[in-house]
Parts: sequence; structure tokens; C-alpha cells
Amino acid sequence: MSELFCGTTQISHENFNSLSENTSGIKLFKIQLSSYYKLAPELSKYLNTTELQRAQNYHFQKDKNQFIICRTLLKFILAQHKSVPITDINIEIDSNRKPYLALDQSVCFNVTHAKDYALILVRNDDPVGIDIEYLNIDFNFSEILLDIYNNLEIETVTSANNKTHTFYKYWTRKEAIVKATGTGISDFLPQIPAVDGQHSVASKLLDGYKHLQVLSFDLNDDYIASIALSGERVNFDTLLIYNLPSTIEGLISFSN
Repeated sequence: MSELFCGTTQISHENFNSLSENTSGIKLFKIQLSSYYKLAPELSKYLNTTELQRAQNYHFQKDKNQFIICRTLLKFILAQHKSVPITDINIEIDSNRKPYLALDQSVCFNVTHAKDYALILVRNDDPVGIDIEYLNIDFNFSEILLDIYNNLEIETVTSANNKTHTFYKYWTRKEAIVKATGTGISDFLPQIPAVDGQHSVASKLLDGYKHLQVLSFDLNDDYIASIALSGERVNFDTLLIYNLPSTIEGLISFSN
């Protein structure tokens, strides 16, 4: 059996100039996508042929821009993390379709986006997962509850004062776990606990990881996110989340 802890944490928004690693060794970055749309043509210059082709495969320009922004900013972040030029950053795909840093496969990272926000999470050695969702009050989620939640989770969602917030909190937790483990366990989502507390889980559901910690937080009034961290549980008083520069010059300075 494996141990899974689910909980919540507070966040503190910090400027990239104060960047530091917390006790878990993670770095978490917030991106407001609309702030970078005008930079997409310049950002695309940092992508290789394969990445540019992937961008072109998107039908809508907005989706193309989102990929360009997220991939290029990820490369700037990884360049800063490894203290190397961005030209040394090549992201490859393994046999499980999971991206990795060719320069150093011990660097673990994950990217998520929803509507106008994206988050990027980086950590050494231990796999990570992250998911963000827009709190869509118009989405009728009642029809899919049985597909993704167990009886306790369904009862908790349907009896909550804020049903939308509770639904998405559990959803981001399960998605973050799936992304951290990379095991394609989406068919077993009801078996992965998401309510607050410590849970014993069949090891195969967590890809053999003995310990997994999942923390949720409100990015703002309209977005909720969760991170999944493998390894021993770390106590967070506050999770630091960094804003990135919104100019090419600032990004170059940040990564150097």
C-alpha cells in the first residue's frame, strides 16, 4: 500500500527577483497568458522545428499562442533552474509521452493551463504534477460525478456550501496525481481519494510511489489549483508562487 495525503495551503505571490527554493526544493510560477499574447511571435523564436510544428497543428490562433507561451516560458524557467543558456534547453518526450529535460533528466517539471492562467512547477529528483481549473459556475458536473468520484466524494460535493469549488478542488487533485505518476490511471479516478486527510491507496494506483502529497490552493477568486509531490510529506506554511517578467528583455535577464 501507498500513503496519499490531501490538504490545502495558502499561497504568497512573489516577484521573480526574490526567487528562492522552499524546503521541498520546488519552484512554482504563475503566468497570465493574456499578458504574453503580444510577445508570441518573439517567443516562438526560441522554439525548435518540432515545437513550431506542434504549435501550427493547433486550429485556433489562441491555442497556438498558448502553446508557444507555455513552452517558451518553460524553457526560460529551466534555463534559470540549471544556470545554462536557453539554447541548451531541449525538451524531449519519453515512451510514455511524458516530457523530460534532455540536459538533466533528474529535473522534474509539469505545466498546466486553464483559460487565462498557466502554472509551471519545477523540482529536482522527485516527480511532480500540477493542475489548474477555472471555477465555471455554469458547468453542470452532476452527470460525470459517478465517472470520477467515489461515494464519499460525491456526497461531499453535493452537500458542500460551494459545490463548484469543492468539485474542482477534488478534480485538480486527481489530475495532479495522474500527471505526477504518469501512469495513465484515468480509468481508475474514483479509486484515487481526493478528500482532505491521509489515505492508504493500492500502490499500483500511484505507480509504486510510497508517499504522495497533494495540496490545493486558490490562485484567485476564479481559479483553483493542486500540486502533487512524490516523496515524504513536507509541511508548508505558505506556498510561494512567482510571477515572471512580461518582456523579452526581462525573461532573458531572469534566465541568465
